Amino acid sequence: MQGQTTDERFQKVDNYRSEDGLAARQGLYQYKTPDYDLPGVVVSRVGQQPGRVLDVGCGNGRYTGRLRESFPGAEVIGVDLAEGILAAVPEPTVVADVAELPFEDGSAEVVLAMHMLYHVPDIPAALDELQRVLAPDGVLFVSTLAADDKQEYVPIWQDAAREVLGGEVRMALTSLLERFSLETAESMLAERFETVALHDLPGVIEVPEPGPLMAAFRSEEDFIGLPPGDFERLMGAIEQRLEAHFADHEVLRVTSRSGILECRGAKG
Repeated sequence: MQGQTTDERFQKVDNYRSEDGLAARQGLYQYKTPDYDLPGVVVSRVGQQPGRVLDVGCGNGRYTGRLRESFPGAEVIGVDLAEGILAAVPEPTVVADVAELPFEDGSAEVVLAMHMLYHVPDIPAALDELQRVLAPDGVLFVSTLAADDKQEYVPIWQDAAREVLGGEVRMALTSLLERFSLETAESMLAERFETVALHDLPGVIEVPEPGPLMAAFRSEEDFIGLPPGDFERLMGAIEQRLEAHFADHEVLRVTSRSGILECRGAKG
């Protein structure tokens, strides 16, 4: 069975009608060490007080809120394609596609695209727009996952799929990393900016019980498009594997590597 994830499914709003799916995936990182303050990394690198900040693909507003606290004089706008998820983010917010941003050229001193560009069907078009709205002396922050992120996590899914469904069902994570890994992102951004500084964020996720892992696996449902019955069979097989693991081990250890790319000096 071939995986059913597609670019269209990644960007459509099924998995972002509320913050639940995103929160489930974010929940794994509470077990990561070191415990990086990701919004703090961005805030510390902004520099002087900006006039406007665009948090594009803001999701549930993790960065938006911190930027508003740190720069109370700035207009910090949360931007997302999914109107439902923006319900959790205080205004000002804008429903918009990263490939068609409703902002003037050069109108934002700071632009963020955090863990979202791998969902976008046309990544170069999205980068064009992010570069267009960025002020000439502004800074763009982009984050994504390294190509070897969570390699112990994916085989649990793959082995369960082969057992109960008779073939491969690709996780969204696998497809996303093929589209826009940290390594790919750094190369693409270096073509557009004079300086691209990598803030590397390696670590280890040690999950002490099955619940957070099951929640993260379940959040894949709307991305992969399996029939509900097949999806539940897959979840059952994954749960059995996790229970067997925790019968003999105190934690499930997953290596994690992500990064934030700080881009300045737009070319052209």
